[in-house]
Amino acid sequence: MRLKLLTAIAIFGLPITSAFAIDPSPEGTAATIAVKLTVRDQSKGDWHSANVHRVMTAQCVMRAAPASQVGSEGMSAEQEAAQAQAQADVEAFAQDYGPSEDMMAQIEAGAAACGDDEACLTAMAMKLSQTAEMQAMAQKAPEAKAAMAGLTPDMGPVRYQMWHPESCSGTVTIDDSYVHSDSGGEGGYGAYTDNVTASGTVPLPPEWVMAMETDLVAGTTTYSMRPPPPVTIQVQSSHQGPHAQEIPFLASAELPAKIGPVPGIGAGSTQMKGATGTLSAEWSLVK
Repeated sequence: MRLKLLTAIAIFGLPITSAFAIDPSPEGTAATIAVKLTVRDQSKGDWHSANVHRVMTAQCVMRAAPASQVGSEGMSAEQEAAQAQAQADVEAFAQDYGPSEDMMAQIEAGAAACGDDEACLTAMAMKLSQTAEMQAMAQKAPEAKAAMAGLTPDMGPVRYQMWHPESCSGTVTIDDSYVHSDSGGEGGYGAYTDNVTASGTVPLPPEWVMAMETDLVAGTTTYSMRPPPPVTIQVQSSHQGPHAQEIPFLASAELPAKIGPVPGIGAGSTQMKGATGTLSAEWSLVK
């Protein structure tokens, strides 16, 4: 079907253009976003309790990708319908204005026989152009050109722009305290209470990144951030003494895969609640 359509386009001298041609916004614009994630959590059980305070501060240099009619979630229902209708129109165009199956077979056979011999191909084209079918197609050229104008699907305005991270850096600060208790064996043998404090600041692991997508028509932005990975902090334990320990950043509150849409671009805040605490997110446009 595609070869048949392209053959008709070539015969009528029509331009071959993309159905998804857009007028993109300039890409490569830089913006620096400051992000702060704060975890506050308190839990208490029969044998364990925790008081958690963790803060991640970061700055990300973001680069704008070309704006697009289709967002990161893919085509909308309206766009899918427009695409399906355009495909049906293309098939109808090929049926109405393209060469017959017999003519296509002659073209393909002649092309195979000529190979790369341009003189042979030109002679074949001249010969076929004299046939009644090709003459009739040439007469329908104005009508075909008018029909071609309606083959491009209406995908709506150019409205989505992704911002990808070029670099992100920052710190993670842990200020936790835990109490672990063990009642021991029979008669309380081996019972202990371990008071642990974890306090320190370390560089943000390089695998943490964020991205954002702006809906230029709605004037909103949706943000996606990776959950900060665990970090290793020096802890003080009344039972085990000082030692390094890997500590997860998140507690009971989860970081959603996407935040938004939020009005504007580059600034906002939100809070997620967990069973025993909260996760706050703040971000702002630095420059």
